[in-house]
Amino acid sequence: MLNTVMWLLFSVLACLLATADLGRALLRKERGWTFLLFGSLASVGAAALAGYRMALDWVQKEDWSALMDVLPPLALFSTGTLCLVLVLDLAALLLHSGREREKTS
Repeated sequence: MLNTVMWLLFSVLACLLATADLGRALLRKERGWTFLLFGSLASVGAAALAGYRMALDWVQKEDWSALMDVLPPLALFSTGTLCLVLVLDLAALLLHSGREREKTS
């Protein structure tokens, strides 16, 4: 039951951290952006692992109907979350690296 909630919480956390990183980049705040970048990507990985553990629980209980009902939308949601987080993190990374180039010029 815990894995059922954890993959959703980690997915939301990943989006929040990526959005916070992008917001800090737009506000030109330079401290802590690497932590937010790493945290958002680590949260995506933790969400994937929680989803796999949830599926493993169902396999061990031989609940095939739960697998057939939940895994296709879960895979779609996980893919969308990963793409969203990567785009937000890439935008923040480009903003931060652009500022570093401005400082050295």
